[in-house]
Amino acid sequence: MSHHAKTITDFDAIIFDMDGLLLDTEKLSYQSFISTAAAYDQTFQFDDYRQLIGRNAKTGIEILRRLLPAGIDAAKFKDDWLDVYRQLLDHHIDVKPGAHHLLACLAKMQGPRAVATSSSGTKARAILDRVGLWQFIPHLTGGDEVKAGKPAPDVYLDAAKKLGVDAPRCIAFEDSETGITAALAAGMRVIQIPDLIAAERAPAPPAYYHASSLLDGAALLGIDL
Repeated sequence: MSHHAKTITDFDAIIFDMDGLLLDTEKLSYQSFISTAAAYDQTFQFDDYRQLIGRNAKTGIEILRRLLPAGIDAAKFKDDWLDVYRQLLDHHIDVKPGAHHLLACLAKMQGPRAVATSSSGTKARAILDRVGLWQFIPHLTGGDEVKAGKPAPDVYLDAAKKLGVDAPRCIAFEDSETGITAALAAGMRVIQIPDLIAAERAPAPPAYYHASSLLDGAALLGIDL
Protein backbone atom coordinates (compact mmCIF):
# COMPACT_ATOMS: atom_id res chain seq x y z
CA MET A 1 0.00 0.00 0.00
CA SER A 2 3.06 2.22 0.13
CA HIS A 3 2.40 4.60 -2.71
CA HIS A 4 5.06 7.02 -1.54
CA ALA A 5 8.59 5.86 -1.26
CA LYS A 6 9.69 5.64 2.34
CA THR A 7 10.26 9.30 3.12
CA ILE A 8 11.21 9.41 6.77
CA THR A 9 14.03 7.18 7.91
CA ASP A 10 16.17 7.16 10.96
CA PHE A 11 13.71 7.21 13.87
CA ASP A 12 13.35 5.04 16.98
CA ALA A 13 9.82 5.68 18.28
CA ILE A 14 6.36 6.92 17.32
CA ILE A 15 4.25 9.04 19.67
CA PHE A 16 0.54 9.48 18.95
CA ASP A 17 -1.90 12.17 19.94
CA MET A 18 -5.30 10.70 20.94
CA ASP A 19 -8.36 12.93 20.35
CA GLY A 20 -8.96 13.55 16.66
CA LEU A 21 -6.00 11.31 15.75
CA LEU A 22 -6.57 7.79 17.14
CA LEU A 23 -10.17 8.51 18.19
CA ASP A 24 -12.87 10.35 16.30
CA THR A 25 -13.82 12.38 19.40
CA GLU A 26 -13.38 16.01 18.31
CA LYS A 27 -16.79 16.19 16.61
CA LEU A 28 -18.42 14.90 19.83
CA SER A 29 -16.50 17.47 21.84
CA TYR A 30 -17.72 20.23 19.49
CA GLN A 31 -21.36 19.05 19.61
CA SER A 32 -21.28 18.96 23.41
CA PHE A 33 -19.65 22.42 23.54
CA ILE A 34 -22.40 23.94 21.37
CA SER A 35 -25.23 22.30 23.35
CA THR A 36 -23.69 23.40 26.69
CA ALA A 37 -23.38 26.95 25.35
CA ALA A 38 -27.06 26.89 24.34
CA ALA A 39 -28.01 25.88 27.90
CA TYR A 40 -26.21 29.05 29.03
CA ASP A 41 -27.95 31.12 26.30
CA GLN A 42 -24.63 31.54 24.50
CA THR A 43 -24.02 31.13 20.79
CA PHE A 44 -20.54 30.29 19.57
CA GLN A 45 -19.04 29.75 16.14
CA PHE A 46 -16.63 26.98 15.17
CA ASP A 47 -13.81 29.57 15.22
CA ASP A 48 -14.43 30.04 18.95
CA TYR A 49 -14.27 26.29 19.55
CA ARG A 50 -11.12 25.77 17.48
CA GLN A 51 -9.11 27.76 20.08
CA LEU A 52 -9.91 24.95 22.55
CA ILE A 53 -8.80 22.03 20.37
CA GLY A 54 -5.81 20.17 21.77
CA ARG A 55 -5.69 22.15 25.04
CA ASN A 56 -5.60 20.67 28.52
CA ALA A 57 -8.31 21.44 31.11
CA LYS A 58 -6.45 24.29 32.81
CA THR A 59 -5.75 26.19 29.58
CA GLY A 60 -9.28 25.40 28.38
CA ILE A 61 -10.74 27.24 31.37
CA GLU A 62 -8.51 30.27 30.70
CA ILE A 63 -9.74 30.39 27.08
CA LEU A 64 -13.38 29.98 28.19
CA ARG A 65 -12.98 32.93 30.58
CA ARG A 66 -12.16 35.08 27.55
CA LEU A 67 -15.04 33.68 25.46
CA LEU A 68 -17.80 33.80 28.10
CA PRO A 69 -19.48 36.90 29.53
CA ALA A 70 -18.31 37.92 33.00
CA GLY A 71 -21.40 36.55 34.77
CA ILE A 72 -20.71 32.93 33.74
CA ASP A 73 -18.30 30.81 35.78
CA ALA A 74 -15.86 29.31 33.22
CA ALA A 75 -14.92 26.36 35.47
CA LYS A 76 -18.60 25.47 35.97
CA PHE A 77 -19.23 25.77 32.21
CA LYS A 78 -16.26 23.44 31.57
CA ASP A 79 -17.64 20.87 34.07
CA ASP A 80 -21.08 21.00 32.45
CA TRP A 81 -19.54 20.66 28.99
CA LEU A 82 -17.48 17.65 30.16
CA ASP A 83 -20.61 16.01 31.59
CA VAL A 84 -22.41 16.30 28.23
CA TYR A 85 -19.26 15.13 26.40
CA ARG A 86 -18.91 12.09 28.69
CA GLN A 87 -22.54 11.13 28.08
CA LEU A 88 -21.86 11.17 24.32
CA LEU A 89 -18.65 9.15 24.84
CA ASP A 90 -20.53 6.61 26.97
CA HIS A 91 -22.89 6.14 24.09
CA HIS A 92 -20.35 5.67 21.32
CA ILE A 93 -16.71 6.29 20.35
CA ASP A 94 -15.40 5.75 16.83
CA VAL A 95 -11.79 4.70 16.37
CA LYS A 96 -10.12 6.45 13.42
CA PRO A 97 -9.67 4.29 10.30
CA GLY A 98 -6.44 2.29 10.48
CA ALA A 99 -5.73 3.03 14.18
CA HIS A 100 -6.32 -0.52 15.42
CA HIS A 101 -4.40 -2.07 12.53
CA LEU A 102 -1.43 0.30 12.80
CA LEU A 103 -1.07 -0.03 16.60
CA ALA A 104 -1.46 -3.82 16.44
CA CYS A 105 1.26 -4.03 13.77
CA LEU A 106 3.62 -1.78 15.74
CA ALA A 107 3.05 -3.95 18.82
CA LYS A 108 3.85 -7.07 16.80
CA MET A 109 7.02 -5.41 15.46
CA GLN A 110 7.83 -4.32 19.04
CA GLY A 111 8.26 -0.76 17.77
CA PRO A 112 8.58 1.75 20.67
CA ARG A 113 5.35 3.75 20.84
CA ALA A 114 3.41 5.94 23.25
CA VAL A 115 0.45 8.33 23.45
CA ALA A 116 0.81 12.02 24.40
CA THR A 117 -2.62 13.56 25.00
CA SER A 118 -4.17 16.77 26.36
CA SER A 119 -6.89 14.68 28.02
CA SER A 120 -6.39 13.56 31.60
CA GLY A 121 -4.24 10.44 31.81
CA THR A 122 -6.81 8.42 33.77
CA LYS A 123 -9.63 9.24 31.35
CA ALA A 124 -7.42 8.59 28.31
CA ARG A 125 -6.36 5.14 29.57
CA ALA A 126 -9.99 4.19 30.30
CA ILE A 127 -11.24 5.33 26.86
CA LEU A 128 -8.41 3.61 24.98
CA ASP A 129 -9.10 0.44 26.95
CA ARG A 130 -12.79 0.62 26.12
CA VAL A 131 -12.15 0.83 22.36
CA GLY A 132 -9.56 -1.98 22.43
CA LEU A 133 -6.45 0.11 21.76
CA TRP A 134 -4.88 0.23 25.23
CA GLN A 135 -3.47 -3.31 24.85
CA PHE A 136 -1.14 -1.95 22.13
CA ILE A 137 0.06 1.17 24.01
CA PRO A 138 2.84 0.60 26.56
CA HIS A 139 3.18 4.25 27.64
CA LEU A 140 0.90 7.28 27.92
CA THR A 141 1.30 10.83 29.21
CA GLY A 142 -1.85 12.85 29.98
CA GLY A 143 -2.27 16.63 29.93
CA ASP A 144 -2.78 16.64 33.70
CA GLU A 145 0.46 14.72 34.33
CA VAL A 146 2.85 17.47 33.24
CA LYS A 147 3.45 21.07 34.26
CA ALA A 148 2.30 22.72 31.02
CA GLY A 149 -0.09 21.33 28.40
CA LYS A 150 0.19 21.54 24.62
CA PRO A 151 1.36 23.77 22.84
CA ALA A 152 4.17 23.45 25.42
CA PRO A 153 6.36 20.41 24.64
CA ASP A 154 6.05 18.75 28.09
CA VAL A 155 3.68 15.85 27.21
CA TYR A 156 5.86 14.88 24.27
CA LEU A 157 9.10 15.16 26.25
CA ASP A 158 7.61 13.05 29.06
CA ALA A 159 6.41 10.37 26.62
CA ALA A 160 9.88 10.20 25.02
CA LYS A 161 11.45 9.91 28.47
CA LYS A 162 9.13 7.00 29.34
CA LEU A 163 10.23 5.31 26.11
CA GLY A 164 13.89 5.98 26.87
CA VAL A 165 14.27 7.60 23.44
CA ASP A 166 15.72 11.05 22.68
CA ALA A 167 13.02 13.44 21.42
CA PRO A 168 14.69 14.06 18.00
CA ARG A 169 14.52 10.29 17.38
CA CYS A 170 10.71 10.35 17.77
CA ILE A 171 8.02 10.88 15.15
CA ALA A 172 4.81 12.50 16.41
CA PHE A 173 1.43 11.85 14.77
CA GLU A 174 -0.88 14.85 15.32
CA ASP A 175 -4.09 16.36 14.00
CA SER A 176 -4.14 19.86 15.54
CA GLU A 177 -2.01 22.97 15.24
CA THR A 178 -1.66 23.08 19.06
CA GLY A 179 -0.24 19.54 19.07
CA ILE A 180 2.10 20.16 16.13
CA THR A 181 3.55 23.20 17.90
CA ALA A 182 4.12 21.05 21.03
CA ALA A 183 5.84 18.20 19.16
CA LEU A 184 8.06 20.52 17.10
CA ALA A 185 8.99 22.41 20.29
CA ALA A 186 10.03 19.04 21.77
CA GLY A 187 12.41 18.63 18.81
CA MET A 188 10.38 15.85 17.18
CA ARG A 189 9.45 15.37 13.56
CA VAL A 190 5.71 15.55 12.92
CA ILE A 191 3.22 13.93 10.57
CA GLN A 192 -0.08 15.79 10.57
CA ILE A 193 -3.31 14.00 9.74
CA PRO A 194 -5.90 16.81 9.77
CA ASP A 195 -9.23 16.18 11.53
CA LEU A 196 -11.83 18.96 11.91
CA ILE A 197 -9.52 21.66 10.59
CA ALA A 198 -7.44 21.54 7.42
CA ALA A 199 -3.66 21.78 7.82
CA GLU A 200 -2.66 25.38 8.50
CA ARG A 201 0.97 25.13 7.44
CA ALA A 202 2.70 23.85 4.32
CA PRO A 203 4.77 20.65 4.58
CA ALA A 204 8.32 21.44 5.65
CA PRO A 205 10.47 18.30 5.42
CA PRO A 206 12.46 17.00 7.20
CA ALA A 207 10.56 18.30 10.26
CA TYR A 208 6.91 18.38 9.22
CA TYR A 209 4.78 16.33 6.80
CA HIS A 210 1.12 15.93 5.81
CA ALA A 211 -0.68 12.58 5.47
CA SER A 212 -4.29 11.88 4.54
CA SER A 213 -4.79 9.04 7.05
CA LEU A 214 -2.97 6.99 9.69
CA LEU A 215 -2.10 4.34 7.10
CA ASP A 216 -0.82 7.03 4.73
CA GLY A 217 1.33 8.35 7.60
CA ALA A 218 2.65 4.84 8.27
CA ALA A 219 3.60 4.55 4.58
CA LEU A 220 5.70 7.73 4.93
CA LEU A 221 7.69 5.84 7.58
CA GLY A 222 8.06 2.82 5.33
CA ILE A 223 5.71 0.78 7.53
CA ASP A 224 3.87 -1.40 5.05
CA LEU A 225 0.52 -2.52 6.36
